[in-house]
Amino acid sequence: MRNLMKPLRAALLVTVALAGAGCPKVPGGVPGAGGGCGEIKGIPMAAKLNAFLQASAELDSATAKLENSVKDACKKMAVELKIPTAGDTATLCNAVSAELKESWKVSLKAKTKLNVKYTPAKCTVKADFAAEVAAKCEAKATADISVKCEGTCGGTCNGACDGTCAGSAGTGGSGGQCNGQCQGQCNGSCSGGCEGHADVEASAECKASANVRANLQAECTKPDVDVEVDMGLVLDTSRFDRAKAAVKAGLGELLMAGEKAKGLVGAVKVWAGAAKDLAASGKDIAKGLGMKAACVAGQLSASAKAAASISVRVDVSVSASASVGGAASGSTN
Repeated sequence: MRNLMKPLRAALLVTVALAGAGCPKVPGGVPGAGGGCGEIKGIPMAAKLNAFLQASAELDSATAKLENSVKDACKKMAVELKIPTAGDTATLCNAVSAELKESWKVSLKAKTKLNVKYTPAKCTVKADFAAEVAAKCEAKATADISVKCEGTCGGTCNGACDGTCAGSAGTGGSGGQCNGQCQGQCNGSCSGGCEGHADVEASAECKASANVRANLQAECTKPDVDVEVDMGLVLDTSRFDRAKAAVKAGLGELLMAGEKAKGLVGAVKVWAGAAKDLAASGKDIAKGLGMKAACVAGQLSASAKAAASISVRVDVSVSASASVGGAASGSTN
């Protein structure tokens, strides 16, 4: 009998271990890729929960990488400026901004016009992808999902264009109906590329999931940067050269990351609101999920708790880009 009990006890221990390992999480505490609890089935909100948890996992990972890219850009600039590279992202980028301002001030003659040349960073979101994510989440046809483009709808804006419409049916004026490219906000449905950020019309969970995933996948251009000034107006050549090298080393990368972060601000706000609401009713939502109930409720709660840190990452990325970008292109008075 003792020999028979040994394998039985071993099997029970394995079962307990697997049950406790059912909710892998990424470092930020939100669900791992795929939701962490496996595919959710058996309740009316299953599709919405699957979509939301997947978006949450992608958002946590991507915003951490985004902030790291901002910090790396500022670190490259700090190295060229020969200042310390320690500190968090905000501390480091603020130091770079301050040093750039001081460098221009002391190295250039008063009222010298500094010319920092670059093409602004641009991010293009696939509006069709946003519609696909929302449609799957809502269990609807893609054609029934409307995607607003705040920026320029490079594909077709089918509806009101708050700006200038280049389509054959466009009025060319504010608020006109457009069946073409909309320069401004497309208040109808945008298909194709959206230069700016996309906003899906859907339920809270599906809107959050689609907006997050689509804007995270935005393809952004990195500006080529150059600094021009009459060298006859330079008082301190070595200080000026360090500042110029810093701008060329990291500003393009920083501006690109900042532009992507700006496109995420609205999406993160919508997502955070949905996360809070889902977490508040997590236990009720998870009823009917059996052994997965605790895992799903826990991950919804973790997503809501991670919202603050995710928002900070995005805000820091936007503010650092603006601060350093302004200092890099500033002039002395």
